[in-house]
Amino acid sequence: MLNTLMLIIMVLSGLTLVADFIFIAKRRSEKKKYVQLCEVSLIVSALIYFISTRNFEFVLTFAVIFSGIIWLLDKFLFRRLREMRHQRVLVENRGKLSISQKEFFSSEPLLTDYSKSFFWVLLLVLVLRSFVFEPFRIPTGSLEPTLIPGDFILVNKYAYGLRLPVANKTIIPIGKPKRGDIVVFHWPVNPNVDFIKRAVAIPGDKVSYINKVFYINGQEADQTLQQDFDYALENGRSVSAKKFEENLLGVKHGIYRIPSRPGEDFEDLEVPLGMYLMVGDNRDDSDDSRFWGFVSEDLIVGKPIWVLFNWKQKSFGINWSRIGLSVQAKEDSDQSLDQAGGRQQAKAQAVTVSDVTENSQNDQPQSVELKEE
Repeated sequence: MLNTLMLIIMVLSGLTLVADFIFIAKRRSEKKKYVQLCEVSLIVSALIYFISTRNFEFVLTFAVIFSGIIWLLDKFLFRRLREMRHQRVLVENRGKLSISQKEFFSSEPLLTDYSKSFFWVLLLVLVLRSFVFEPFRIPTGSLEPTLIPGDFILVNKYAYGLRLPVANKTIIPIGKPKRGDIVVFHWPVNPNVDFIKRAVAIPGDKVSYINKVFYINGQEADQTLQQDFDYALENGRSVSAKKFEENLLGVKHGIYRIPSRPGEDFEDLEVPLGMYLMVGDNRDDSDDSRFWGFVSEDLIVGKPIWVLFNWKQKSFGINWSRIGLSVQAKEDSDQSLDQAGGRQQAKAQAVTVSDVTENSQNDQPQSVELKEE
């Protein structure tokens, strides 16, 4: 309802300004309140409308394009028309102007003034956020223990290629996600929402998930138990959990498992070309590719590199110990499995693991929805 109202106000204000420019402005020599009101209404309604869409990238791109068009029109058209009007009024009044006329000709329209003032700033922000770095906030714990709620992370936007804003189409290919990379991407179910997960499998991999253990191209991703602990759920309850170190074919990182929750087993799932299997490190409390499918490379946003800082959500303070932490795990080159060789091994090796069923819990897995800052 609010979006519809703001859209109507935008359209009416814009049409009024266009009609005024075509039919009335050339004869006017003083400011009119209705013009200022339309300009303010257009700016305010546009801000409210685009902010409510919760798509900052789209809002920023639109603001750059709109302000750039206004700036160019003023540079090559509007300014000349104002000067011609000024000269005509001077001739008609024999060089004498009233105070209101002087104010009118000495100032620029509000919309033009704002566009010229903010265009270069908005353009710089758009370039930095779209092609260089972008900050994100982690609101939930589905990638624990690697990233925890309240982490503000810096994402490298060019690691996987330079992409057009909004369209997210690659214009300059640079690299592709590797197995074990943590990746930010647009959620396939709703591309307006950004997710962050670990790329467990890359195009061409054959994957099995049995008893909460991944098998990539026939090779087990070994898990080493590190500790038992009580895991706090978002609803305030606690459940028994285990922390493991997983060796994802050379990429070692921590994962959480909750024994009381069942695993969603599958076998010999081949990852199509251009697709990735994205999974959270908090294996039993993550909404990921195991539930809604593969992630296309067209949806990839970037590669997280550092934790800028962590804001404690309960005590409202900064967790200084997390500042500057590296997000990506280091790859052990000696244990890394060659992709082509792995596929050949997968054809000759079958995965045989005893079937173990664990007790289930009614709590639902949580998703990691990134919030842009």
